[in-house]
Amino acid sequence: MTSHADEIGFEVDGLTYRGLFWGDPADPLVFAIHGWLDNALSFARLAPLLKGYRVLSIDLSGHGLSSHRSPDANYHIWDDIPQLLDIVEQMGVDSLHVVGHSRGAAVAGAFAVALEDKCASLSMLDGMISRSFENDNGAELFKGSIAERKKYMSRPPRIFSSVEDFINSRSRYGFTRENAELLVPRALKQVEGGWLLLSDPKLFGSSTVKLSEEASDSFYRAMKAPVAAITGDEGFFTSDDAQARIAGIKALVDRFYPVVVAGPHHFHMEGDVQALADMLVGFFATGVIGQRSTSIRQAS
Repeated sequence: MTSHADEIGFEVDGLTYRGLFWGDPADPLVFAIHGWLDNALSFARLAPLLKGYRVLSIDLSGHGLSSHRSPDANYHIWDDIPQLLDIVEQMGVDSLHVVGHSRGAAVAGAFAVALEDKCASLSMLDGMISRSFENDNGAELFKGSIAERKKYMSRPPRIFSSVEDFINSRSRYGFTRENAELLVPRALKQVEGGWLLLSDPKLFGSSTVKLSEEASDSFYRAMKAPVAAITGDEGFFTSDDAQARIAGIKALVDRFYPVVVAGPHHFHMEGDVQALADMLVGFFATGVIGQRSTSIRQAS
């Protein structure tokens, strides 16, 4: 596989989904799903290293070059699933590997369950299917989400005076300059007065509802394919509570592999991306993850 990516698009349910495609169309498919406010280019470093596989990295709705959902719609982790299933049907594939990062890992988890036997494996990169917590107040969460929705929908489009301003803004989310620059072609559009942020403002609002722990667990129980939960040792899942939650998935999934790799939240864009690619290629081929590099260790 080369580093060159082809543009690809799909029309589904009145929405246009744009994405990038690497590799030989005859090779097994890897369906890659980016995180919150990222876009398909977040897999631009990892995808070319997944030798022997073709990779489709899609801009989720409201992100990148894909359509925004209608004003009455939301962006829960499950809202894209019917359209993603249709994309798989349009591609005519009977089996695929699913990879998701951050919020995209939660989307990927729900997608894997919906795919049923078509899902050959699921890899969640510094993310997992979200759940509520005991101290969440459902009513307050709901009311706050409605208020935030109104606030963000009433805001004018975000226009940065320069690409540099966008890069500085992304640094608040843990991005390096190099990684922020990588996303620019699908994150911004030059307009009169500056650079328009293409993400739907509604994405900045909090969730209207969250899955209960039991509902979240039921998704994991429904997973029949091998599942890898790969987290960065400087990522978002370093707390004892987060690692305990990940460890608890072992009791729910028959073939579950929790792994910690060296790197921050976006370890698939920086650090030892080659080691990550080697691990994933092995996982796709065998359904098992072993220790292949000093930058990778099996989680306890």
